[in-house]
Amino acid sequence: MKRRRKRRSPAGIFGLIALSVVGAGLVAASVATQLRAAEPVTIVAVGDIACSPTHVFFNGGAGTDTWCRMKATSDLALSLEPDAALVLGDLQYEDGTLAAFQRSYDTNWGRLKEITRPAVGNHEYQTKGAKGYFDYFGAVAGIRGLGFYSYDLGDWHVVALNSQCSEVGCGVGSVQEQWLRADLAANPKLCTLAYWHHPRFSSGGHGNDDDLQPLWQALQDHEADVVLAGHDHNYERFAPQRADGVFDRNGIRSFVVGSGGKNLDPFRKIKANSVVRNNTDFGVLKMTLDRRSYSWQFINVDGEVKDKGEADCVTEPAGRSAATTPEPTPRPTP
Repeated sequence: MKRRRKRRSPAGIFGLIALSVVGAGLVAASVATQLRAAEPVTIVAVGDIACSPTHVFFNGGAGTDTWCRMKATSDLALSLEPDAALVLGDLQYEDGTLAAFQRSYDTNWGRLKEITRPAVGNHEYQTKGAKGYFDYFGAVAGIRGLGFYSYDLGDWHVVALNSQCSEVGCGVGSVQEQWLRADLAANPKLCTLAYWHHPRFSSGGHGNDDDLQPLWQALQDHEADVVLAGHDHNYERFAPQRADGVFDRNGIRSFVVGSGGKNLDPFRKIKANSVVRNNTDFGVLKMTLDRRSYSWQFINVDGEVKDKGEADCVTEPAGRSAATTPEPTPRPTP
């Protein structure tokens, strides 16, 4: 008989970072406790989730085999008993109103709301200022109108960013980029994960997003380990790479996880350093974040593991180097 893992209280998992506006800048201040050292944390991550309640295939929230699978992905996420759920934007189609959130997203992924830490997507901004998104998630989504924040999750530092660059700015010298650099400089954690909606690198229909290069560069300069994104409706894993897209064993490993339920889309031009691609399975990314390492599994709604791996964090204590296992040859996932 499988032993059920006891879920920890969110208050004991998240070390939230409160953003305070000081003059023209933002200052990060820790306001909570973290898990004791060396206790691994399990997260699930996915974006592009809930169909509009008026969608032709909404089907009472159950969807069909190829559309509106948000209940199936949320059932899967619940079954994995995560400590945290990182949702990667475009959480509620088509325009992210509060009413749509309440009628669709809340009835499925809302069951994980207590442990959810969201990132905002472009569809949320179809409602001016992403008002429905900020109304639904409240203070946990960061300062209204900015939507970027950070927190400590076990032994990891985690940063949620806003990739809607036309709304908040992503360039060098922008408020978000300056805040990110200050936040990372103040971070004592060994391992760092960041997430947002639009992927810097993607073989999907939207492709690479050069507007995000300054944020990636800031993360790279501070030896971050992982970036998660959505936007393209598929799953893709990239080898570690630099902000300019050049492979680097000590670069940032990234995942596109846009398989949260809305629908799945084909890949277009395969980008450099793309290792695994899957556009046939709805599912979630499960990650275990340990003190000096991490592992991942992409799991579909039938419970099948379609991709998995593990790696050390980029920055290691003196005397121990980062992982040197070669990346596998790029391949599609059946």
